Amino acid sequence: MISTHIKYRGDIDGLRAIAVLSVIIFHINAKWIPGGFLGVDIFFVISGYLITLILTKEVASTNKINITNFYKRRIKRIIPALLFVLIPTFIVGLLLFAPDNILSLSKSMIWSFFSAANIYFFSSIDIGYFATGSSELPLLHLWSLGVEEQFYILWPFVVLFLLRYTGSIKKQFIITSILFILSLIWAQSMIVSNHSFAYYMLPTRAWELLAGSMVALLVHSGFKPKRINSEIMGLLGLVSIILSLIFVTESDPVPGIAALPVIIGAALLILSGISYRTLVGRFLSFKFFVAIGLVSYSAYLWHWPVLAFLRYALIDINVPVAIAVILFTFLMAMISYFFIETPLRTNSISTKNVFFRYFFVPAVILISMSLFVHKAIKHKKDFIYPWTKLNTVNEETSPVYKFKYSCQYSLFDTNAYNEQRCVYPEDANNTNVFLIGDSNAAHYLGMLRVFAKEYGFTMRNATQSACPMIFDDKFKCINPQFEEGCKIYRRTVGQEVNKYSTVIVGVSWDSYYHRKGFKESFKDTLDQLSKSAQQVILLGKVPRFPGYNKECEIRAIRLSSLDCSTRFNNHNKESDANEYLRNMVNKYPNVRYFDIQRQLCDNDGCSPYLDGNPVYYNSGHLSMKGSELIGKKMIQMHSPSLQIFENLKNNE
Repeated sequence: MISTHIKYRGDIDGLRAIAVLSVIIFHINAKWIPGGFLGVDIFFVISGYLITLILTKEVASTNKINITNFYKRRIKRIIPALLFVLIPTFIVGLLLFAPDNILSLSKSMIWSFFSAANIYFFSSIDIGYFATGSSELPLLHLWSLGVEEQFYILWPFVVLFLLRYTGSIKKQFIITSILFILSLIWAQSMIVSNHSFAYYMLPTRAWELLAGSMVALLVHSGFKPKRINSEIMGLLGLVSIILSLIFVTESDPVPGIAALPVIIGAALLILSGISYRTLVGRFLSFKFFVAIGLVSYSAYLWHWPVLAFLRYALIDINVPVAIAVILFTFLMAMISYFFIETPLRTNSISTKNVFFRYFFVPAVILISMSLFVHKAIKHKKDFIYPWTKLNTVNEETSPVYKFKYSCQYSLFDTNAYNEQRCVYPEDANNTNVFLIGDSNAAHYLGMLRVFAKEYGFTMRNATQSACPMIFDDKFKCINPQFEEGCKIYRRTVGQEVNKYSTVIVGVSWDSYYHRKGFKESFKDTLDQLSKSAQQVILLGKVPRFPGYNKECEIRAIRLSSLDCSTRFNNHNKESDANEYLRNMVNKYPNVRYFDIQRQLCDNDGCSPYLDGNPVYYNSGHLSMKGSELIGKKMIQMHSPSLQIFENLKNNE
């Protein structure tokens, strides 16, 4: 067997240390190192360099590449440490997660094992209107491993072609440079049109690996820079990396041109050390950096699941917790490196046994575990989860849009103006009240149905998500995702309101009222409404609770230490937009203002809980059950503001 051993370079392990520390610190708190996520890009450059150097050495010795042996080495390098993370992560997920999260975790585990996590997360991460964040997905970070391994499937054949048939380093470099440029252009263009694809997929990340590959091809050709040039390249590379880590942010075009300086910097650093031990090389070769670099793979594997589970448990990642995370991460990384990675990577074992023991058997075990859990969840087995408690929480926290009688649309359907399901009581022949607006109107539906039953009025609801309640098209501030539905809604609802004696309007007022043109356009709309309806009611913006997650109650089923009822209290009582609405109603004799401030707030602040029960779905929207509870509480307490609705039974 031909040796593929290459000269060890401590400075490359030092560069790995910078990369992994940057990523870990960024994931703990992005403010500490804004560009820390670029550590992954540095890893790509290093990987491209080392793999290409190994392949060129093998081709130079044998004029071929033993693909089977190549993948054998990759399996021994990657799989054991990966399994050491996947299995404990899955077990912890089973103990902590809700069923939907368990299913997602089991799927991502299988895709990750087969080096396709990037494909899974690209195709499955929800970016919709009510989507939760991705910081609680324990295996999300393995997308980068997928990119690398997919590159390794294709790249050996390209290297073999370059070295066999191009004949010169110049041609090799030109071809690789063309691939580099095409991938970079693709990445830059996809950032605008499909950022998720650009971020997760190989075609738009390949240029970063190719940067390292080009350095390896130069080294293979015998290129040796002078000492002074090596020193300059090392210094420029380090400065470029540091400046990128400080000044590049998530909002910049990455993996496009904003990542170019850090990629060039990493390539220069690697190139600077091929002949001489530069000043920067000596710095990176300090034992501290080298030690971290040696365990960087496992440290990268371990840090994200730890953070994801802490965030799932709604634990604040403050400085003491951050220190504990770092210490635990590197403890597990050292265990992995010394007791799993090194022994298994260096032992002598046949190719057949490597594929069988390290790949086939683990694959069967993981797939079997996943299928077993999927079946248990499908049939709602009690040993997997306390389903009765989950059903209770879901009933209390379900959003309004999930109910059949809620006619809230993402893409508005004008059938809402005629369908009987949109009316309460549903058997009513005539309706005198019309609820319109966006999701901030829809989430009042529960309490308005309670009021309708109590005071004997009938009501139709027809709402469009993320749509400012303006009848004309002058005000353009609309979420692009809902623009088409909003256009349909605004074009038709103005004529529809003429059929009702009372119109109730709810909008995310604080999202719009301070924007240019809204106040003028809304005044025109209110003028029209006040002339066509006997009464107009403006629904105030409910208190917001940043960080509130309706999932807290679900998570508390397994995490009994979670105190959801007090952790989200908001001391900034009220939106400024409500004062604007109060001023508006004073200008019209038949326009009224209504809010639920007194039900959720006292002198100490506001709470998303009422009498110990959750009444919110997310940070700014009531749940259907919560909306109903507030309505019943107001009736029970004889709230003075209910006089508005008491009078509706007399409006014909």
